[in-house]
Amino acid sequence: MIYFILGSHPDLSLAEIKAVLGSEFKPVFRSETVLLNSDVSMDISDLQERLAGTIKIGRIIEELKEWNKENAVQSIATRASEATGKNKISYGLSVYNLDDSKGTKALEQTLDAVGLGIKKILKALERPVRYVKGKEPRLSSAIVETNGLLTSGGEFVFFVSTRGTYIGQTQSIQNFKAWSDRDYGRPRRDAKAGMLPPKLARMMINLGGIDPQGKTILDPFCGSGTVLMEAALMGATELIGSDISGKATADTATNMHWLADHFSYAPPQQSLYTIPAEELPSLSPPPADLLVTEVFLGDPRTRTIDTQEGQRLEHELLPIFEDSFNALKTLLKPSARVVVAFPAFKHKDGTWYRLPMKSLLTNLGYIPEQNFLYFRDNQFVARDIYVLTLK
Repeated sequence: MIYFILGSHPDLSLAEIKAVLGSEFKPVFRSETVLLNSDVSMDISDLQERLAGTIKIGRIIEELKEWNKENAVQSIATRASEATGKNKISYGLSVYNLDDSKGTKALEQTLDAVGLGIKKILKALERPVRYVKGKEPRLSSAIVETNGLLTSGGEFVFFVSTRGTYIGQTQSIQNFKAWSDRDYGRPRRDAKAGMLPPKLARMMINLGGIDPQGKTILDPFCGSGTVLMEAALMGATELIGSDISGKATADTATNMHWLADHFSYAPPQQSLYTIPAEELPSLSPPPADLLVTEVFLGDPRTRTIDTQEGQRLEHELLPIFEDSFNALKTLLKPSARVVVAFPAFKHKDGTWYRLPMKSLLTNLGYIPEQNFLYFRDNQFVARDIYVLTLK
């Protein structure tokens, strides 16, 4: 059995995992932050690289029907002693709640005693030993990476349930340095026009349920090229991007050149067009396997809206979206899938004012399959993400 530690938007992370695993998505248990799944054939490191919404992946190494500190200490010490990457054994512990908050709290309070018990056993091996701790009872991927735990001892994870305690060993963590580099290190970023985070771009690609390897990917509102950058790294062989803004397509070209210089991948065929999305079919680009895009979300907002303003935004935006997506469906293969982020606006009553995209898209010949809201605290514009197929 394997485990996934989910990211900041767990429902979206779970949907991404399901789309990527396909028939191997066989949940054993799911909590707010954790998914336990039957083992899978895909290499864990490759799976971690593919997923953007998963912080850690590991395997369950033992299940204790009843908590027994001595058994847990001995089991982890045995595993940590097998580390061969360095002479020093460095290990750390994390605790996650499945469905037993009381039991989780109790284990968190005795976690240091468990850690020191492991250290006592390991010291008998006459090798240097280091017990790595963080401020929280869950080690971040940065702590795991910085201390080299995956190659020098391990991060061992307790999952506390009313049915017992699972002990897992982390096998891979999210490459936070690479994600940060692609987000903040790329040469062209436009805060005013909006910046799709690379993690979300990859999650949207994955939500399409089509492996980009060898496929044609279309982004008709490409902005600075985040979707196309992620698709290139995922093995797409042809990229088609367009935007009504010449600055946007120039930024995309610059960022794609930067990506080729800083990351290793097989360069795909690329076509960039400065043209409104509804006019793109006139250029007869090749049909796409997957359309992934974020439409223009509007100017940055610093306040909520009322219903009257929401209706005004509907009248302003819906005709644009209708024209664009009516034309774009002609550029898709019959088996193609579509993932689009539309805007939703924070209403003054605290809810999200969502445009009636489901009915509009259905009338245009799309079939809405999934829908997610993606936002962060204190934001006034959310991303209303739709996963679609063609009728």
